[in-house]
Amino acid sequence: MSATPGKVHVLGVSEINGQKVMALQLLQGRESEWVGVPFFAKYDENAIWLDDLEPAFGEKFFFEDDLKAKYKKNHLNYYNSGFY
Repeated sequence: MSATPGKVHVLGVSEINGQKVMALQLLQGRESEWVGVPFFAKYDENAIWLDDLEPAFGEKFFFEDDLKAKYKKNHLNYYNSGFY
């Protein structure tokens, strides 16, 4: 799926430390170093888009702070309500 951080590949569903998660990675990213880095979201069978997902393990998605810092500077006001 295409989202603000880049093109997201859903790798599948897994269980880590007893928590059901969705494994994802970026196929293309706003920053080249984001590409191919796995990240995890809490499993949500009702999620249909990246912004429907929450990061797993009480963390942030690895790209979240960088994305907000770099692209908020460009007066993209819609990032104020989220990073997608």
